[in-house]
Amino acid sequence: MSIRTFLTYLIVCFSSALFGQKMQKTEVPKFFEQSFNVSHITPTLSNSLGANYVGDGRLMYVSDRPGITAPRGTKFRLWSMDLIDQKSKRVNTKNLCQVNDIKYNVAGVCVDDSNTFMMVAVNDASMNDFLAETRITLLHIDLSHGFSQCATPPFVKIGYTYTNPFYHDATEYLYFASNMPGGKGGLDIYRVKKIGPNTWGEVEPLDAINTPNNDVYPFISNEGDLYYSTLTSKSGYDVFIYDFGKKSLPSRLPAPVNSRVDDFNFLMISSKDAIVSRSSANSDYTIMYRMLAF
Repeated sequence: MSIRTFLTYLIVCFSSALFGQKMQKTEVPKFFEQSFNVSHITPTLSNSLGANYVGDGRLMYVSDRPGITAPRGTKFRLWSMDLIDQKSKRVNTKNLCQVNDIKYNVAGVCVDDSNTFMMVAVNDASMNDFLAETRITLLHIDLSHGFSQCATPPFVKIGYTYTNPFYHDATEYLYFASNMPGGKGGLDIYRVKKIGPNTWGEVEPLDAINTPNNDVYPFISNEGDLYYSTLTSKSGYDVFIYDFGKKSLPSRLPAPVNSRVDDFNFLMISSKDAIVSRSSANSDYTIMYRMLAF
């Protein structure tokens, strides 16, 4: 399966006028003016993606890399990486509902800062033979009682894909990608505010950045900038930045974030550290890379 098809399963033209005046593109932060050492941190012969930083120097992601009990390629499971030694291990998913069910693939995960809940994107692999396209849904896992309670969020509609969850604690917004009705085409990026324990507000499409192509992997930096990837016509998936405050046009990020292959799932760890995923040269695998400034 090619990376383009894979991303469509799991998961640029913009208006340049406002009130008759030309809008400026979002200013790219000084972070990207640094020099980076870029190296892969996941195996080059497996698919690894869906990364989310969960604090304490830990990165959670999904992969079909070999485990103790399963060969590569059988299922996408949840993994954790210690960013100090860059060693990974399978996450113990006991009592995490469908996440622990062998018939489900895991497509992405996010955890709030206080570790009171998780939002996990899962896919029932047994349904693939009956659907023209793999459906992915979100699962809300409440961890606040010392044990897990799992439920489908009320804003999730049957028959559509919901994936790439990212929760921004400062604003209490959950961001995700979906092909639910009301979008511009393909997968679009939405957000929904957490208004109470296990309670969510109205879903908002991010019309300022969504396109007729796939728009995926939202991430909000500490500065409040939105990073995401769009399927472009020239170089596949590229990473863009959008400034909510200035309401400017999105800007494509420079190298080494973007390359000649598909680039997506960008996130900042610190002022000197970032993660990006990209396809292999032959598009057979997805690999996670770390960008360390020097």
